[in-house]
Amino acid sequence: MKNQKPDNATLDILENIARRAHYYAMQMIDIANHKREHDRSDPKVGGHPAASASALHILGALHLWVKSPFDHIAVKPHASPTDHSYNYLLRGFYKHGGLERLSDDEMVQAMHGLRKFSKDGEPVFQSYHSEWDPDRFNFFPSGSVGIPPVMAAYLGHAFRFAEEHGYEIPENAHFWSLIGDSEFREGSLYEAIPDAAEREIGHLTWIVDYNRQSLDGQRITNRKIMNGTDDRRIERTAKANGWEVIQVQHGRKRIAAFGRKGGDLFKDVLENGFDDYEFQSLLQIKEGKAIADTLVKKEPKLKDFLKSLKETEILDLLLDLGGHDFSELISAMQKSTQDRKQPSLIIAHTVKGWGLQCRAVSGNHSMLPDNEEIESLRNQQKISAENIFERFSEKSAEGNFLKERGSFLYEGLKKQFSLQKKNASHFKEEMNALGAIPHSLNINLKIIPLAHTQWMLGQLTAKLTRIANTPLDEKKLRDKQKPLTQEERCWKTAAELLVTMAPDVGTSTNLNPSMDGKVFGPETVEDFESEYHVKDTSTPDIVPGEEISHRHLRFEIAEGNAMSCVGSYGKMRDITGIPFIPLMTVYDFFIKRALDQFFYNLYWRSSFICVGTPSGVSLSPEGAQHGWKSDFQIPNTVTWEPFFCIELDWIFSESVRLHLENVNEGRSGVLIRATTRSMDQRELLKRLKNQQRFRDTDEGEIFEAVRQDVLAGGYYLVDYRGADGYEPGDNVITIFAMGTMGTEALKASDKLLEKGIYANVIMVSSPDLLIGSLGHSNGYSHLKQKLGINGDLHLIPHLNGNAVPADIVTLAGRRVPCVSVHDGEPGLLDNIGSIVGVKQETLAVRHHSKSGTPGAIYRYHHIDSEAVIQACGKVLSETALEEIHIAPQVLEKIPPRKPDQDWQELWPH
Repeated sequence: MKNQKPDNATLDILENIARRAHYYAMQMIDIANHKREHDRSDPKVGGHPAASASALHILGALHLWVKSPFDHIAVKPHASPTDHSYNYLLRGFYKHGGLERLSDDEMVQAMHGLRKFSKDGEPVFQSYHSEWDPDRFNFFPSGSVGIPPVMAAYLGHAFRFAEEHGYEIPENAHFWSLIGDSEFREGSLYEAIPDAAEREIGHLTWIVDYNRQSLDGQRITNRKIMNGTDDRRIERTAKANGWEVIQVQHGRKRIAAFGRKGGDLFKDVLENGFDDYEFQSLLQIKEGKAIADTLVKKEPKLKDFLKSLKETEILDLLLDLGGHDFSELISAMQKSTQDRKQPSLIIAHTVKGWGLQCRAVSGNHSMLPDNEEIESLRNQQKISAENIFERFSEKSAEGNFLKERGSFLYEGLKKQFSLQKKNASHFKEEMNALGAIPHSLNINLKIIPLAHTQWMLGQLTAKLTRIANTPLDEKKLRDKQKPLTQEERCWKTAAELLVTMAPDVGTSTNLNPSMDGKVFGPETVEDFESEYHVKDTSTPDIVPGEEISHRHLRFEIAEGNAMSCVGSYGKMRDITGIPFIPLMTVYDFFIKRALDQFFYNLYWRSSFICVGTPSGVSLSPEGAQHGWKSDFQIPNTVTWEPFFCIELDWIFSESVRLHLENVNEGRSGVLIRATTRSMDQRELLKRLKNQQRFRDTDEGEIFEAVRQDVLAGGYYLVDYRGADGYEPGDNVITIFAMGTMGTEALKASDKLLEKGIYANVIMVSSPDLLIGSLGHSNGYSHLKQKLGINGDLHLIPHLNGNAVPADIVTLAGRRVPCVSVHDGEPGLLDNIGSIVGVKQETLAVRHHSKSGTPGAIYRYHHIDSEAVIQACGKVLSETALEEIHIAPQVLEKIPPRKPDQDWQELWPH
């Protein structure tokens, strides 16, 4: 129905359906606020009826007429009850995990379940749109304002990227977003507006629900400075950034009145005579004569025009805003879909609290209709109190319309699901034919032994870029192009699906080969550097194009945009069956600029790889702000921080495999932290061969054993177990190090051995898997069972091995303590001791950094090797002085104990 116009009879049907949806939404909110199980101490439930009502006709136009089954919609959070009500009318509620519709009784049960906890799997609705909702398909979670509209833009971009690269996607899908007018002040939207236009995301429409109110009350804007009302500011902003803007300010009644004598002046006063606050106040007047008096005071020449109207007509004309007129809304929405190159913004003028007693009242955002008003709305719909969510009769015009529309949307959704399965099967078969994803990309590190993990990232992506652009058919090889090896052929599908992106740090995060001549974007400029013969071949060619080989997305300095984009591309696997592997690089300390978007991606269960690099204060020359590394323990994420380059290879390869096989539930968001501090890569094998367990073991077997430990969260780099003189509880300590700080741990371990102390070094490859939420889910099994870290008490008799009660005072009860060291905030590794029950000293960044060499910065933060040694002495001494409490009846036989000592007496500074 995208290009059809509803006739007057159909418009009446749409209006009747909208009023039924309006009642349903208010009933849902009322039920949510009067739950029987509510405790007096529970927080308020709310439900935002006024904000939901202002979106009534906008959502109605989309659901009932404009959208196709393949379109995607992001809805402002506070409109969710109205949105659910339309889907209920269209029978668009489904069982979780599939397309099986709920029964009528289950649908009614869901309508009773707004903001209710599902105890036994019964259908309920979250506060705002969620993947757990029964009507979740082709919708964006909307709990975070300002983010869903941007996600809609980049999902639209992902669809076009897929189409340009020859993949099959749902035909002519459009991406809609309903935005509150206060929400339009969110910075995330302003970052995305120019980007969406420059990328020519024309199948995108944002709709501003312009009701001139916010949570706290009327929105008061500076009309003098902003040169007009806020809708004009929004319009100018969007147009200046390349968007088509469509104002929907007036309904059909107004438009008809404008054609009468004096109507042009009436139009001018409505559009230019009032600021937003004044007009909103005018809407609260409920008598036509008082409204007429106010208008005449504003413009005396309106007197004759207003005299020709009845008082009821004056009130009707004032309330006849375009955002509540189906005809005007549908026309605007259809117009917005015509240009496939230019995004569109519709400004729909509405009334907050439409159809409610709180209409336009300041502070109405949280006002709830009382029981009398709910009953009045129900009676207007001629619905009995015994069946409060009664549907239209199928014999009625409304019932027949809803049945046909609902079936149309359902059949289209089934086609989308069928295509998703078809694509998923295609890629599975393709990968099976080529062979399983190898454990490694086999980057040769022997020719460059001194390397860092960020460099390694560049090697991995460069190799995949080469594989992607090398044909499998050797007859199609270009001049001097080498054929793929058998192992490289296994990576072919993954390589073609890899989409890299970066917020203007592609070169400085080693994505150069993926960028050079491979930037995807509209072909809007000529290659002037080549034309003028000034091309620098030592830097990437970043002139955009839309060839098959173009798979890098270049962003300006807008981390939020890139993070939203990586999340949208990562959702394509679930929506279309095309398992794009989106990989975003960003300076690690700037992830916090996009933390809201990062959380949204994880909540949405997107599957992506984000590489934060460089990370930590190891980027010491940049100092100060370029140093803080945070602990992001967010559900559905796994954080990695490799020390050696081969670890990054294993981690990256495993992440790609899990994504392509769709077996990364609970950890689909991958965050890898890398560094630009170089390390001798030969040190790994050298240290491993010194371990007793790897004596006389083949190099391949050693690496395979360590690879498995790396992918489980951590491994022994130094392991003295089995050595002569190794006495847990006496001279043994464990150092946990993460990332580049392994260098300080190794130096400390070597020096401690000279003191007769065996300091094992465990490299933490993933804090989430070893000691975080993912480790908690399996009882920290890798830490406790595989690595053998525990809180066992070792009783050591000082006199002889056969202590009698009188000798108990000479027993030392000791555990193996630990020290952790990393160049980020303490929370990254500070819970190891509490997990296993031993003393722990955490060395971490606890204040702002400075510029300097790594050595100087590590000393400044007390995370250098000497600080590690001192921390080891501290916890060893404190462990040696640990008290053993003995039953009183035994104490009577024991001589007095010496006074407590300070640990520093045992370990002088």
